[in-house]
Amino acid sequence: MGTEDKMSHMLSIRVALRMLPVAVVFAASFALSGCGGYNDAGLANSEPEYRHPIAVDQDVQTLTVAAPRDKSGLSDEDRHAVAAFATGYKDRGHGALTVSTPSGSPNTTTAMNILVDVRDALAEKGIAPNAVNYTPYRASAANTDAPIILSYKRYVATPSACGDWSSDYADDPTNNTPPNFGCASQNNLAVLVADPADLVTPRDSTPRDGARSAVVLGKYRQGQITATERSANDSAAVSEVGK
Repeated sequence: MGTEDKMSHMLSIRVALRMLPVAVVFAASFALSGCGGYNDAGLANSEPEYRHPIAVDQDVQTLTVAAPRDKSGLSDEDRHAVAAFATGYKDRGHGALTVSTPSGSPNTTTAMNILVDVRDALAEKGIAPNAVNYTPYRASAANTDAPIILSYKRYVATPSACGDWSSDYADDPTNNTPPNFGCASQNNLAVLVADPADLVTPRDSTPRDGARSAVVLGKYRQGQITATERSANDSAAVSEVGK
């Protein structure tokens, strides 16, 4: 090999070495583009919460308590109904619990007497007085049995329908998730969630235990052990059952 050929060969090697990092970067970016993060369209096609969304809407829960003029107070059945209604309000109610009494009807006096029992029944279930909004409503003068109406706002979760088996599970060149994927889980979540409002906005954390924090901080300042003391009954021994 002549001198010129050697110089040309060495130049080709240098150019190739300089281009190697560019080629490596290009190959890596091309490989990552095939398995990178989803965009909005990818999420909609793969994630159950996008493909099978849960609709959360506000609803008004109501309870009517009959107040005929020959009624002196709440019956046992009424008390159970009001108690159950109060429990539902504590579990899923948002805003005030409204108690509406008739005004202008012949049974107004009876309704006011029954209202005292309703107030007591709510208090027995732990409903704070400032959480109840008492308000009158205009009733017809011909309505001798105008009821007392209890109401509160709550959230209701409605899942999307399942049963889309249109794709071929045996042959899918795109390797995408089937259209029915995750639908059952979303439906179960909508039914089992304690308060659908949590699907809209997470609830606040409960406050810390100030008394316990003060004890631990006091021990820390005095150089004492802050861990909870274990009694003699505490044991990590393996059970002897079956031996």
